Amino acid sequence: MLLNTYILHDFLEGRLPNIPTLCADLSRIGLEVESATPFELPERVVVGKVLECTKHPNATKLSVCQIDVGSEVLQIVCGARNVQAGQFVAVALVGAYLNACNLHIQTSTLRGVESFGMICSSTELGLPKLNEGILILDSSLNRDDALVLGMPLRNLSFFQGMLLDIALTPNRGDCLSVLGIARELSALYRLPLKNPPKLSETALSNPPKLPASLPPCALGYALLDLDASFLPLEITLTLALQRSLQTNMVSNLLEYTTYLSGVLLHAYSYESLEVCVDTEGFVRVEHASQTLATIGVTPSAPPATSPFLLEASFINPTHLCQSLHRHPQGSATHALIYRSKRGSNPEVQVGLAWLSVLLTRFYPGATLRPDTPISTLTPTRIALNVEEIAQILGVHVQAVRIKEILEDLNFKVCIQDTRLEIQVPLFRHDIATPQDVAEEILRFMGLEQIPKQALIISEVNHANTHYTRYKFERTLASRALALQFKEVVHYLFAKKEKLEALGYPTLKESLDLLNPINHDLNTLRTSLVPGLLEACARNKNLGFKSIALFELGSIYNTDREERSSLAFLASGFRKSPHYPHPKGIAWDFYSFSSALSSILGRFELDPLTQKQRDKYPYLTTTYHPYQSAWILQRGCRIGILGAVNPILAQQDDLLEGFVAEVDSALLRSKSYRAQGFSKLPTSFRDLTILVDENCLFASLKRSLEQAQIPYLKEIFPLDIYPEEKGQIALSMRLKIQSQEPLTDARLQEIVQHALSVLEQHFGARLKR
Repeated sequence: MLLNTYILHDFLEGRLPNIPTLCADLSRIGLEVESATPFELPERVVVGKVLECTKHPNATKLSVCQIDVGSEVLQIVCGARNVQAGQFVAVALVGAYLNACNLHIQTSTLRGVESFGMICSSTELGLPKLNEGILILDSSLNRDDALVLGMPLRNLSFFQGMLLDIALTPNRGDCLSVLGIARELSALYRLPLKNPPKLSETALSNPPKLPASLPPCALGYALLDLDASFLPLEITLTLALQRSLQTNMVSNLLEYTTYLSGVLLHAYSYESLEVCVDTEGFVRVEHASQTLATIGVTPSAPPATSPFLLEASFINPTHLCQSLHRHPQGSATHALIYRSKRGSNPEVQVGLAWLSVLLTRFYPGATLRPDTPISTLTPTRIALNVEEIAQILGVHVQAVRIKEILEDLNFKVCIQDTRLEIQVPLFRHDIATPQDVAEEILRFMGLEQIPKQALIISEVNHANTHYTRYKFERTLASRALALQFKEVVHYLFAKKEKLEALGYPTLKESLDLLNPINHDLNTLRTSLVPGLLEACARNKNLGFKSIALFELGSIYNTDREERSSLAFLASGFRKSPHYPHPKGIAWDFYSFSSALSSILGRFELDPLTQKQRDKYPYLTTTYHPYQSAWILQRGCRIGILGAVNPILAQQDDLLEGFVAEVDSALLRSKSYRAQGFSKLPTSFRDLTILVDENCLFASLKRSLEQAQIPYLKEIFPLDIYPEEKGQIALSMRLKIQSQEPLTDARLQEIVQHALSVLEQHFGARLKR
């Protein structure tokens, strides 16, 4: 919706606020102003009058004009075909600069005749194109006063307004007119609304024939006698700015009336018409069984001569949208449907009244004789109480204040105690529920008046926990596959004697299988590792020297309780022999641990104790006594990792390798938490300390982390050197980072703090 604020003075009494305040207030009540553009007409462009227009003596397409600009008469050579004596025109004086065409006006000689200025077209002034010639002025641009010769064009009252581009939501079809915007401003600033004089109704001698029943609509007919061919420049410019200027004068006059009032107007030749409703629900206007127009969809063709039968129409937008959805109309006019589908003004007599105002102002000799309108519309009524409004808005509003706001918006309100009986005006098609009424109150109260309150969220997690767990386990499997581990699947059954030989527990006698499949599958497995070892032996016999396997499946404890387990095996070459490693690269403890860390996430290792080995025989039988450890994650023991016992490898003819088994039920997906990071470079400091040879790096690291030394982010082991009896030299690296620059002295303090913690807890001392 493009609105020239100049036109608002015809609709509102009193003074409007300044443009920035007006734009902010309109946006606040839901009519967002996307832009406010002034008419930036060039300076030194004035109103002039053509006193004389003669043919140029040396050019057939040029005219020599004598132009009165108030203070003097100028001779100007003009090439426009439509220039004539007696016209008021826009004259660019010498020294003017026309920004639209990048032209400086200077005295010039055209075919031997001097010219002292330029008569401008609309496009040369930065206005829309109106015709092929010059811009011909009339008094409509300065409605309160006559045109004054020599008056700067930018001082005309029409150009003193501001063009507001207002973005409307689809439900606010009532604001697709100046009247609709004026209603909102009237309620916002408590300014009286100017209403046009009511028309006296007279019955037409040959009114249109109407059907017995009509869908929700309103129709008004009037007879117009108008014998004129000119269109006031105010109307022409306004329609051109709206990009709705047409070639027919009557069509433009009716289009401008629709722009002012929101009522759809069309003209027919004054002859017998018939209104009918077709089987598709459309209301059609016909003559001699020929369809002239479909109300709200396709307009009538403009008649050529007076008199005209005018039709002011409205059709319920819900009914129209449903009909168009079921039966699309290929010949539909977009501009008309845009208005009718959103809801035009159902007060059809108001549209005819505004047309009468325009006729009185610009066409005094015209006559308009309206007939009594026909309407099948019923106002919407909503009953609610004050507490309903309070629950919707979250704040209590007095019933008197509710009544005041709604009546300013043309609602009819009746209060009975705390109950409100509301009648919605016919032009507000978007109001149907108590929530819609509450929104109207909120718009004019202001959102800032509603107290802030946290949303009550009662949504529950409907995710299937079993599926979520399955996806997580398959993610682990995908990581293992990416690291070249092959997935294997074994039976849930195992050979009891094999489990006992490897030191694994077996089912209690009372819970064991009574009728096993065969002698080699006579019990339920209590670990995945035996199956992986058997698979390793078979692959070696087949000639494979690089074996990496994993299995995800169920195992059972001695009480036959099922749980999920994840096991890995890697033996032989990690990288087969090829350039630049002709002997290949074998798996070692650290590469195997690093691979598992990439699959399971970061973990720590805790050494096995002799007491634990005695309690769990498989720790001695299956795993290497000096290359095995518990796997810890988040402080919880989740499994075991180690090299295959050399005796077992020799006994079963296995390649040297490593195995690990974790309780997959204890694995959890990593929860990500965003945190700030420093933009400064990281500092590293290396320490070499002397400690007891039995001291574990994990213990040293844990002590430093518990000390919470400022800016100390991580601790890494670097190397171990043998020292004097019972001691080792351990090199570690400290990662230090801060959000602020750290001086060398501050870095030294952090290192010294770390060294003092190690000295206190482990008797460590710095190696000199």
